[in-house]
Amino acid sequence: MSGPERRWLKISETAELLGLSVKGAYEMAAAGKIPAVRLGRTVRVDRKALEAQLEAQISGAAKAR
Repeated sequence: MSGPERRWLKISETAELLGLSVKGAYEMAAAGKIPAVRLGRTVRVDRKALEAQLEAQISGAAKAR
């Protein structure tokens, strides 16, 4: 992808980014485990919120060691 990063990712892009199946990404979004919103029939993931959530989890795991 060239140019500025898009803020909202498709669920398939999120799945690829996280190394998940598309079905797994949909399930995580439905369970509230990743920051997603439903827009009509589509699901979009907020890239900034996802990155912040991952950073918080990484930081928390590092502190627990």
